[in-house]
Amino acid sequence: MRFKLSYSVISVLIVGSLLFIYIFFKAYNSSLTHDESYSYLRYVHISFMDIISHKNSYTNNHLLNSLLMKYSEILFGTSEISLRLPNLILLLVFMIYSFLLFRKTNQLLALAIFILLCTNNTLIDLFGLARGYGLSCGFMLMSLYHFIQSFYEHKIKNIILFHLGGLLAVLSNFTLLDFYVALLLIYNLLTFLESNYINKTKFNFFSVNKINAIPFLFVVGVLYEPVRRVISNNNLDFGGKNGFYNDTIKQLINYCFHTTELSPVVFFIGQLLFTAIVLISLNIIIRKIKEGNISFFQEQKGLIISNLLLIFIPLEIVLQHILLKADYPILRFSIFLFPLFIIHLGFLLSFLSSLKYKNGIHGVMLGMALISSIIFVSKADLRSCAEWEYDMETKTMMGNLIEYHKQNDTSSSPIKIGINWLFEPTINFYRQTKNISWLQEADRNGVHKTDDYYYIFKDQLKELDSVNYKIISEFSRINTVLIRNNKSQ
Repeated sequence: MRFKLSYSVISVLIVGSLLFIYIFFKAYNSSLTHDESYSYLRYVHISFMDIISHKNSYTNNHLLNSLLMKYSEILFGTSEISLRLPNLILLLVFMIYSFLLFRKTNQLLALAIFILLCTNNTLIDLFGLARGYGLSCGFMLMSLYHFIQSFYEHKIKNIILFHLGGLLAVLSNFTLLDFYVALLLIYNLLTFLESNYINKTKFNFFSVNKINAIPFLFVVGVLYEPVRRVISNNNLDFGGKNGFYNDTIKQLINYCFHTTELSPVVFFIGQLLFTAIVLISLNIIIRKIKEGNISFFQEQKGLIISNLLLIFIPLEIVLQHILLKADYPILRFSIFLFPLFIIHLGFLLSFLSSLKYKNGIHGVMLGMALISSIIFVSKADLRSCAEWEYDMETKTMMGNLIEYHKQNDTSSSPIKIGINWLFEPTINFYRQTKNISWLQEADRNGVHKTDDYYYIFKDQLKELDSVNYKIISEFSRINTVLIRNNKSQ
């Protein structure tokens, strides 16, 4: 595939390269986090079949991420950058498809959408972590692009890549099953509309889906057992209890504003805007179909598909809550909706700008992209990762503990560290990977007067009111302290 080396392509290459370098160094530099460490300790070293069948059916086990961590460790060793490498590669995939989705639209609009998609701190942070969220978003955009392209060219190739991307996205994060199922429904709806309103032929479900049969059966064969175990164990604890708008859409608005502290009024306005944008697009689509506007139906597949995704996915989420008692996805579980919304906004504004106010619309989009970039740079941080800020100093703390023990402890007795439970997986990750034989495995049983060291938040110091201790290190940004118990001194 050849691209014209325009200013938008050059700009995308520059922005994308800078973003990748930033996330690469962040993945290299930052401490492993709670969920990454938990996955490494619990899943990475079990067999391929036990991982892919979801034998340990807990939401922390993102199947594809666990497998990729497993084989990345075998190839490149145990380090932060090695375990996070698969997500870094998928960041490149995410960027490539972010550009491909809009490469045929106006260059300024394509650049603005690319920047909006790639300068959300929370989303981009996830590509620097050994979790399934970044993987799933990369494969989701791959699947969406080829699904749209299947209506224009190379139908079989694009259908296969659509299913493959969908399968890999689901294996990375089970919430993406809603995305994959929604696209299957949309495929049939669009072919039904095409048969009735364009070709004037009878819609035949089996004939239409013949091309999907083999890849779909393959996807079902791979996903059946892990999905069955998730449903049977009711491990659908995604956090939201209050409703799609009160939980999921609120988080989507947070991501749009880079998790800046927002007032209830802003949330309400954001919810209205989200609904308005979806309904405006739906109104345009219905009106054009009623008018028999064949060119719109043929040329605006991206707008139609992205709009239907933002209708079908919420309906599926609500149905799952009603039928399966599944939580409404919040925080990182709902992050995949952010790029879908930005993509839909891009297709909508691309269509509207072709009718009227082209310069104004492009100016607004570039303004939004500039604001997003400024906020991204202002919040850029090489140490703190997404929702796991509390673990940003765990790697440094373990280094300080090793050095202090080497210089001050001559006893050969096993050493016990009392901790806040949040730090347990990452402390045990570094204990295991750094072969710290003198340190006992950390547990989640809190702090005790008999512990040799403590790593806790400062507000827990009151729990040590009768302990004679010495503070070794303080980490002011997250208000934690590494402490030596002077019981034996």
